[in-house]
Amino acid sequence: MNPDARLRRALVPVDPPDGFAQRVRARIAEDSRAATAVPQRPLARWMAIAATVLAVLVGPFAYREYETRREAIAARAQVVLALQIVSRELNSAHRKVVRPVETTLAPAGAGVSGKEGRP
Repeated sequence: MNPDARLRRALVPVDPPDGFAQRVRARIAEDSRAATAVPQRPLARWMAIAATVLAVLVGPFAYREYETRREAIAARAQVVLALQIVSRELNSAHRKVVRPVETTLAPAGAGVSGKEGRP
């Protein structure tokens, strides 16, 4: 069976059952009455307003604190990196200036006068 015929058969208009329109109107009327009968809660409304005002007033201060903390962490990372670079350079310079002590063993009693290293 070709798709056009299947589509035509599936989309054949069907009349709604008797009383369908009245049931729909009754349900709409019932829902509209239920929507207008919602009890008012002034405390909840005032709490929501207070929370909104608080968020608007405190938000910029909290964001400024966040930015300051973020900048401080970035500055700390830069200082740590600079200290690591300086430490590496100082160690390199120290190795070039101070040579490892070469230990040469002198024969026993060869001009040693009791003090180490002095003849």
